[in-house]
Amino acid sequence: MEVNDLIRRDLMDSPAYHPSQPCGGVKLDTNESPWGLPDKIRQKLIHWLEDEENLNRYPDSDNTALKGAIAKFWDVRPENVTCGVGSDQLIDVICKMFIEPGDAVVTQKPTFGMYAVSAVLNRGRAATAPVGYDVSAAEAIVNAAALEKAKIIFLCVPNNPTGRGMSEEGVRFVLENARSVVVIDEAYGEFSGRSSVSLIKKYPNMIVLRTFSKAFGLAGARVGYALADGALVKIIDTAKPPFNLPVISQLLALWAMENAGEFTARAKQMAGARDRLYETLHKLDWLDVELSESNFLYIRSERDVAAVLERGGVSARNFGKSGNEYRVRVSIGSDEENKKVSDLLCGAYPK
Repeated sequence: MEVNDLIRRDLMDSPAYHPSQPCGGVKLDTNESPWGLPDKIRQKLIHWLEDEENLNRYPDSDNTALKGAIAKFWDVRPENVTCGVGSDQLIDVICKMFIEPGDAVVTQKPTFGMYAVSAVLNRGRAATAPVGYDVSAAEAIVNAAALEKAKIIFLCVPNNPTGRGMSEEGVRFVLENARSVVVIDEAYGEFSGRSSVSLIKKYPNMIVLRTFSKAFGLAGARVGYALADGALVKIIDTAKPPFNLPVISQLLALWAMENAGEFTARAKQMAGARDRLYETLHKLDWLDVELSESNFLYIRSERDVAAVLERGGVSARNFGKSGNEYRVRVSIGSDEENKKVSDLLCGAYPK
């Protein structure tokens, strides 16, 4: 017997989704926070390990305390919240519950790759509309969804990897006109300072995704959450595995939520660093740098930016070459790391 004979035929040639590989030097390839745990939370973790540790017990499968803190922060009911192993698990669960074989999801291109991957793994397919940020881009999304009879629309706001988010008018246009579940992925929302969460009370087909991996600096804890109408949350919870979030992950996210003000200040600090780096790189005539509402910059160039950075010991997310342009995404790091990026690119092709 050959194991390959048992694999789903439609997945035989599907590539796996691979984030950037670990490397030495300055790591600016996965949009992580440059800061570790605030001391207050670090001390709470130490105290818990010394006095209250109970890892012999299963975690709270309903994430009760964490959902309560999230609901309080967003002024919604706990019934409007569900938690997952990062946003990735929630994206997969949403696809599981709505996609039947052959059904489409619609995304913009380029955008976060896991929308398409999750659709295909759940026997669906992914269709795209060109990336854009105004009402005309929203119309293109709605038209593509109607043409494909799409079950789900995924909007990344701000968009990864381009950094900009669809306008509020555009988001409302999609919500008003689409006949699909509309998922607004706000993984980078803290850096833009805006959110569509308040709209879940008006649109029962809307889901907002958020994560603790970016602005909250808990990428290693793997905690994401969704906010939606209570009936939609129940549908999502149907496909979630029990005990999906480890005890420590729930605690770290709970403590982070209770100290959200500190992380909001960090996000503003990082946004300022992003804008300063943008202003510096924008002046280089060999780079095309996108405006960004996120914690990264998306750069296009006829020269290989990723190679320039790699030679200097900096890893960035390399999207390769499209036509005559190389494309790369550079995360915002510490002041020292950002300076290194600036020095490498400013010095690469002096006039």
